[in-house]
Amino acid sequence: MFRKNDWKFDWSELMTGVIFLVVAYFLFKKPGVALSGFVMVIALAAIIRGIAKLSAYRHLREDTGIRAIFMLINAILDIILGFLFIFNVPVGIISISYVFAAWFLVDAIVGLLNVGHLKQFNLFLYVVSIILDILGIVVGLLLLMNPVVTAVTLATLVGFYFAILGVNAIVIAFARRM
Repeated sequence: MFRKNDWKFDWSELMTGVIFLVVAYFLFKKPGVALSGFVMVIALAAIIRGIAKLSAYRHLREDTGIRAIFMLINAILDIILGFLFIFNVPVGIISISYVFAAWFLVDAIVGLLNVGHLKQFNLFLYVVSIILDILGIVVGLLLLMNPVVTAVTLATLVGFYFAILGVNAIVIAFARRM
């Protein structure tokens, strides 16, 4: 079902992972950063993530079939969300806690739906990716359940999630090479 030999080292996933880890570092280091600057950084990260997903879509479609359509839809939503936040910062500020909760949940669920192809590369990295996606779902649910606390602690929670996404993207980049 899955064809290991068609995949190569995934540079777009590696770059996404590194960028997300850098974003996470700055969110942990400077949690009091201006909210509008925060919205812009997140918007750029969403656009980059969407482009990275689009670049992997063809291979994923060949390996997972129709399930890859969720990745395509998710990539397009990431890009739209990013541009919405760039061009309308007040909307981003007002809706950020709900949007992040939904974004994180969808991203982690899509990751779980498409993680099966990693099993052919390395069982350990497959399991690590599943664990990271489950952690992403937990963080997304926490963001959704308590938006007031989310707004207060957003930088830390989002930093944690970007660290998870970054590590997971790097794991996927190396797993596809094996």
